[in-house]
Amino acid sequence: MIELNSSLYNYLNYTVRMEPGVQSCEETLDKKLGSCRDFAWLLVQTLRHLGLAARFVSGYLVQLKSDEKSLDGPSGPEEDFTDLHAWTEVYLPGAGWIGLDSTSGLLAGEGHIPLACTPSFESAAPVSGMTDPCETEFIFNNSVTRIFESPRVTKPYTEDQWNAIYNLGFEVEEQLQANDVRLTMGGEPTFVSIDDMESKEWNTAADGEHKRKLASELSVSLKNAFSKGGLLHHAQGKWYPGEPLPRWLIGIHWRKDGEKVWDEPKLLASFSETYKLPENISNTFLENLADKLGASKTSIMPAYEDAFYFLWEEGKLPVDVDPKKYIIKKIPA
Repeated sequence: MIELNSSLYNYLNYTVRMEPGVQSCEETLDKKLGSCRDFAWLLVQTLRHLGLAARFVSGYLVQLKSDEKSLDGPSGPEEDFTDLHAWTEVYLPGAGWIGLDSTSGLLAGEGHIPLACTPSFESAAPVSGMTDPCETEFIFNNSVTRIFESPRVTKPYTEDQWNAIYNLGFEVEEQLQANDVRLTMGGEPTFVSIDDMESKEWNTAADGEHKRKLASELSVSLKNAFSKGGLLHHAQGKWYPGEPLPRWLIGIHWRKDGEKVWDEPKLLASFSETYKLPENISNTFLENLADKLGASKTSIMPAYEDAFYFLWEEGKLPVDVDPKKYIIKKIPA
C-alpha cells in the first residue's frame, strides 16, 4: 500500500483546480496532473482493481508549524495552515480503514480530519440538488486557533532555572503535607530500557529476555531498599479479556513491624534464570506441600490446556492464515 501510494505521488503533479467535479482516472493519468480529489479518486479505483475495498474521503487538512527547523528534510509549513482536502481510505483485514494521501505519498495522520467517507466522490459533495436560476455566492473560511499551548523547552536550563525548579519542589511538598495529600502509584508503572529502547520487547512484545532480567534486578533492589527479610514472589498476574495468557507478576512482601518473612535470600530463585530441576519436581513439591498442610494427596489434580478453547481461537483466524506455519517456542518452567 505504501509503495502504491508513493508511486502515484511520484507519477502525478499536483495543482489547485477551482472547477467543480472530479476528473476521470484516464484524464488524470493522461495529463499527469490533478487536484487532491483527482488523486484520491484515482487511488480508490486502483485499489478496487486490486480487489481491495476503498472509499473516497473529504475533509480538512491541518498542518501546524514545527517547533524546530528540520536538519535532514523539509520543516513543513512556516505558519499554521488548514484547507479543504480529499484522500483515500483502504480496508485492510485486521487493521480496519487506513488513510492514504497520495498528494504527499504518506499515510493520513492526525491532521487529516474526515467529514465524509463515501463509495463515490459524488456523495461527498457538501451541497447537492436542484434550484431555479438565481444568484448565489458561497463563502467559506478555514482557520486554525490554538486554544492553549503549554510552553515547551528547546534550550538547556540555566543554573538559576534549575535552582528555582529544585526549590519549588520543596514548596509543593510542604503544601501536600499540610493538606494531607497522599500520592500513590498505579498498579502498572511502565518502564523502558535506556540501553535497548527500540527492540520489540519494549514496544510491541509483551515479554523478552532483557525485560525479565531488568525486572528481576529491579525487584531485588526494591526488596533490599524497602524491606527487611522480605520475600519475592513470582506468580501469575492480571489476565485481561482477549489476551491468551496472563501477565507475569513480581510481588515483594514484608512485615511493617520489621519481623522477617524470609530468612534465606539465597534460596529465592530468579525467574530470569534457567535452573536444572529434578524430574517430576512439580509433583514432588505438591506432595510435600500437602503433607505440611495436612491435606490428602488425592486433592492433587493434574491440569491440562483447554483444547476446545484453542480450537475456537483457531477458528477465528483469517482464511489466509495457516497456524501450522507458526512455531511455538517452549518457555522453561
